[in-house]
Amino acid sequence: MIALIRVDDRLLHGQVAFLWTKSLAVQKIIIANDNVAHDEFLKMTLGLAKPMGVELDIVDVSSAIELAMAECSSSKVVMIVINNLKDAKTIVNAIDGIKSLNLGGLRERPGATRYSPSVTLTQEDVEICKDLINDGIEVEIRMVPEDRKNLVEKLI
Repeated sequence: MIALIRVDDRLLHGQVAFLWTKSLAVQKIIIANDNVAHDEFLKMTLGLAKPMGVELDIVDVSSAIELAMAECSSSKVVMIVINNLKDAKTIVNAIDGIKSLNLGGLRERPGATRYSPSVTLTQEDVEICKDLINDGIEVEIRMVPEDRKNLVEKLI
């Protein structure tokens, strides 16, 4: 079961590794990123942030889709973490039954506008969000589980 798909440019860190996994009883984290999947040092570094008892797969986007589709019908609670909206859209569109996308952290970038203390979006990001919303996907900004959902459709 896919419990959460999160866009966070830091990928795996304290909020993701401990707050979200505990709140959702996550048993497996899939990090989907084409560059990180082929960088052994980054994979090792991200592995250090993994909570004990939680599986971690760091794979490219196409492999993440395959893994996620295999987990959809299982009882295992899975969280997918992606560092950009373009890859997130690819994953969300490829997996049936995804209803929500969490934006947790997208830091300052050239041409980006701030939509929350933790999220900036470029015009391309805004268009991706609009496409997802038009497809019936809830796109929300929320750093930690205890925060109130801030719906992107009300901000753009």
